[in-house]
Amino acid sequence: MRTPLPSPVDVASPEGWRKCDLHDPFEAHLGPFFERMDETGERIFGFIADKRHVNADGEVHEGMMLTFADAFLGGAANRALVGKSCVTLSMQGSFLAPARLGDFIECRTRLERKTRAILFVSGRFSVGAEDVMTVTSLWKVLGER
Repeated sequence: MRTPLPSPVDVASPEGWRKCDLHDPFEAHLGPFFERMDETGERIFGFIADKRHVNADGEVHEGMMLTFADAFLGGAANRALVGKSCVTLSMQGSFLAPARLGDFIECRTRLERKTRAILFVSGRFSVGAEDVMTVTSLWKVLGER
């Protein structure tokens, strides 16, 4: 078992959320990230946008949003596998509205389809009730053709 990496910013978990264990150094640098289970048992992820995450206009950088997507859509893909792992094959984001400094961005993932070699995962990202981004992605199962 790998030891979780610390994030450079110490942010208290929002009520009802807990900090995610991060093992990737790049993701840990951008964290902390949070998770919780909703009433249906679905895992939801989130982060609070701080000055590391925004562009000069105070809007969350698209690269930050895609990094967040890669971390948690990848987690959904890996949870769908037993005894195997996968890597990002492709990812496409549609930016619907800006998220801003101080916003809490939530991510809900969904495994759309699974074949022997490829997983199809989507994600919806929101601030409150407003969707700010949707993502579709493909994940390559390592060792499978």
